[in-house]
Amino acid sequence: MSGSERLESKAGPLGNLSQTYFGSLDMMVKGYEPALKGVGRWNLELLGFMARRAQAWLEVPARLSRCKTPVDLFNEQAKFWQGTVADYSDGSRRMAAAWSAFAAMPKLNGVQQPRDYITVPEAQEAPPAPKRGERKAA
Repeated sequence: MSGSERLESKAGPLGNLSQTYFGSLDMMVKGYEPALKGVGRWNLELLGFMARRAQAWLEVPARLSRCKTPVDLFNEQAKFWQGTVADYSDGSRRMAAAWSAFAAMPKLNGVQQPRDYITVPEAQEAPPAPKRGERKAA
């Protein structure tokens, strides 16, 4: 056993148990890393979308204060709603892409590995029932 594999004397008999536990925990975390990255990407897209929309709403009073005619007001409203439609379509596309990358992972969307079923032979037909009056000896 090399020096790096030996347990310190302070750990005692629980050293091997804790080493096994934390090794398994590390493997589990590495297994879920792609899923967690997908969820993080989706959350990032959602927060970016919300920030863009909040910024657009906060800019409304400043833009409306610069309007001098009703035509300017109409044009600013049209720009706002066109920006809204563009943000929603782009945001929904980006969030759907992030979600589909997450949902495509096996074992997280209900898709399991192919099962290996035991092959059971087909049931045989039952022998014909004895006719009335006939007896068979055991």
